[in-house]
Formats: sequence, structure tokens, C-alpha cells
Amino acid sequence: MVAADDLTLRRSSSAHVFVAPEQLDGTITLDEATERHLDRVLRLRDGEPVSITDGAGRWRQTRLLRGVAGIRLEPAGDVRDYEQHISLTLAVAMPKGDRLDQLVQMTTEAGIDALVLLHCERSVVRWKQDRVDLQRSRLQCIADEACRQSWRVWRVDVEGPVAASTILADAAAAEPGGRPIDARDTLVAIGPEGAGPTVSSSPPPTGSISVTPCCEPRPRPSLRPR
Repeated sequence: MVAADDLTLRRSSSAHVFVAPEQLDGTITLDEATERHLDRVLRLRDGEPVSITDGAGRWRQTRLLRGVAGIRLEPAGDVRDYEQHISLTLAVAMPKGDRLDQLVQMTTEAGIDALVLLHCERSVVRWKQDRVDLQRSRLQCIADEACRQSWRVWRVDVEGPVAASTILADAAAAEPGGRPIDARDTLVAIGPEGAGPTVSSSPPPTGSISVTPCCEPRPRPSLRPR
């Protein structure tokens, strides 16, 4: 109930932004990009509510104030902690084109906690080594924006790419005909498109989970408010 009330309160805000952890308890200083977004893109009015978070479960409600020197945020409530319960990491082979951007956005909004990009045995998409940092940084920006759009208080880290063999020992592979996903599954691996359902030629030690609809609705622990 508390988590639901917290989410309702955050959704009542006109904007939701990341700040440095120490700013939740002290002076709130906006970076240039955030200030420009609130001021020139969203064009928030004086007094509008803005929720802020450190991306590690703590957040606070503030209100935007306009003045001669520009805009600033003033605390309008106590710092709140949202405890992270079930954690879910999705390890996925990178799809082609803009589907990777969509994957990052949609899985972040759905509630995953971390995204690990994979190089699988049959992967088509592989980044050149000199482009890895740039590409990963771009995807992290997409994940951060998805967090803001869905009022999340836990940041989603985009990691990798890594060889699928390095994570399969601890992962459940998403394949047709597998068992339903449940709270035991904290790391789920998905193989490349167009190369069959498997992530690797070797079966995962923790088994497979279903990627097809079940006859009856089942709870999905990954789809939860933050």
C-alpha cells in the first residue's frame, strides 16, 4: 500500500528527475541539461510539483520556483525510501536496428532492474570495440529517460556486451515450452532473433522459462511499480 501511495504521489508530479544522492538531504542544484528540460522543454510554471530521486530507491517531492536568476527546486516533503524487493536482470542478445532502443525503453518501463547485452553464438549484431562505450552511453540515456517517464526511483544499469557463456550458469533461458516465470528467476537470458530460441547450444543449468502466453494469467514479478 505504501509503495502504491508513493507511486501515485510521484505520478502527480509534473516532472521526475535524477539528482546526486547528497542533494536529496541538502541544497538541490540542477545540472544544465535538467534545468533546460524543465524550463524550456516542459515549460513548467512556478509552483508546479517535481519529484527528484537519486536512482537508488530514495526520492522526494519538490516544487519548482521561478526567479530572476532562473529556476530552482524547493523541498516540499520528506525524503522517502522505496525498498527494492525482487530484482530482475534481463540478459539479451542485441536485436538489429532501432529495436534495441525500443527494447531498452520498454523493458525499463516494465520494471527490470538491469539490462546486460549479450554476444551469443549466433548473434548478428556485434559492436566494434572502439564503439562500445559510446553505444552503451547512448542506451543508458534511453534507460534514464524511460525511468523518468515512468517515475521510477531505481535506475536501470545497461551493461555489456559480454559473452553469453559468462552469464548462462546463473541464468534461466527464455524459450517456448519452458516453465512460467516466478520469483526464483532473478536473471533471465534471451537469445538472438532469427537464430532459434536458444541463447547457447548448451542447456542452461537453471532451466528454461516460457516466452509464450499461458492459458491462465500468472503473476509477473518483473512488472511492478518502483
